[in-house]
Amino acid sequence: MAKPIQDVTRHEPTEAELQAQALGELLSVVAKHGDAIKDLLKIVELLHEMGAMEVIGGLIQSREKVMEIGVSQLSKPTMTRGINNVMSAVGMVGELEPEMIRKVVSGVVNGIDRSNEELQSNQKMGMFDLIKVLRDPNANRALTMAVGFLKGLGEKL
Repeated sequence: MAKPIQDVTRHEPTEAELQAQALGELLSVVAKHGDAIKDLLKIVELLHEMGAMEVIGGLIQSREKVMEIGVSQLSKPTMTRGINNVMSAVGMVGELEPEMIRKVVSGVVNGIDRSNEELQSNQKMGMFDLIKVLRDPNANRALTMAVGFLKGLGEKL
C-alpha cells in the first residue's frame, strides 16, 4: 500500500523564469499589434525630428510650474468670464434645432454668394427697385425672418 504524501513542494518560479514569461507575453502582444506599434514609432520619430519630444519632456519635467502657471491664468477674471461665455454659447447651441441651423447656415452662404453677384453687376438700386424686392417671396421671407429675429432679441434685452 502507498504511503500518504506528507510534503507538497510547490515550484516557485525563479526571477529568470518570471522574466522569460513576461518577455514571451510581450512578444505575443507585439506580434498581435505590430502594425499599430510601427505606426506609433513613426509618430514618435516625427515628433523627435521636429523637436516636440524635447518640449514634451520639458513640460513633464516642469509639470508643477506649468500647472501653477495654468491655474493662475485660469483664475484671472477675464479667463473666468471667457469660460463662462463659452459654456453659455455651448448651452445655447444645444437648444437650437439642427435642421433649422442647417437651413440658416445654408441661407447665409447662398446670401453671401448672391450679394457678391449683385456687387459685381454694379447696378444701382432705386426706391422703386426696393419696393419690387419686397414683393419677391424669397426676399420677403428673409425680411420676415429678420424682423422676427429682431423681435425675439428685443424681448430678451
